[in-house]
Amino acid sequence: MADGAYRWQGHAPEPDATRVEAIDAAFDEAQVGAFAEPARAAAVDRLERALAAVRTGDLTEAAAQLTHARQTLDALRPEALEPRRGLAGLFDSRGRRLKGFREGFRRGAATISEVAADLVGRIETAARRSGVLDGAWSELRDAVAELDAHLLVAARRLSGQPAVEDAPHPLATRRAALDACRSAALAALPLLRTAQNADARVTERLKACAEGVAAWREDWRDALGLAGRRPRKVRPDRERLLRLRDDLLTRIDLALAELGAARERRNGVERQLAALRNSL
Repeated sequence: MADGAYRWQGHAPEPDATRVEAIDAAFDEAQVGAFAEPARAAAVDRLERALAAVRTGDLTEAAAQLTHARQTLDALRPEALEPRRGLAGLFDSRGRRLKGFREGFRRGAATISEVAADLVGRIETAARRSGVLDGAWSELRDAVAELDAHLLVAARRLSGQPAVEDAPHPLATRRAALDACRSAALAALPLLRTAQNADARVTERLKACAEGVAAWREDWRDALGLAGRRPRKVRPDRERLLRLRDDLLTRIDLALAELGAARERRNGVERQLAALRNSL
């Protein structure tokens, strides 16, 4: 950037004119080597806090819970309701099969319902984390605006200075350091939104799973004659049971896939934020 040619670039509000004038009025030639140090330090601190906020977004445990629910659900196979054929079927019956299947369903439904409750808690945690990331984004944007105000003053002060290649003005050297800090902070802003978007997509899938568990549990209770106070004699519709189970399995698989993709996105964001911080 040539001396006196500072240009404001997007993602941060244009510096307030009153703030620029206040910085200019307080300018001290004797302290030029530390010019805008509070603004620079604040930007670095906020970049570190943004990195810390992203690092708290691990959802590995949600994947483990969903995998456990999937295994439990996959073990509930409606074909088990059909009695065996031939000699083996002499001591088998639909009633006995239904009774055993109902017990397996009760145990499995309790396990999967616990997972659904856990997912609801994780959704609420993700919402709070999104608020933290929002705050980190706003703080970093404000830090960029503060650096912009100082950079405008530096450009103004340097505009009347003669260009000397071998011995640049100390303020020009300082401005280069401030501009590097500003660039790093500015580059972090879209990364924070990427982390938020990754969380948002995951939470939508987790919500679908939690809702799917409730629907599956009630529909299977009805299909197995367990919806009332006492079990009813029914001949379960195996195709209906399969359809309901497969719908929930699909929801779980989509959530697991999204969790994997989100983990990759967040890891990428974390690496890039760490690189930006280390560059300073």
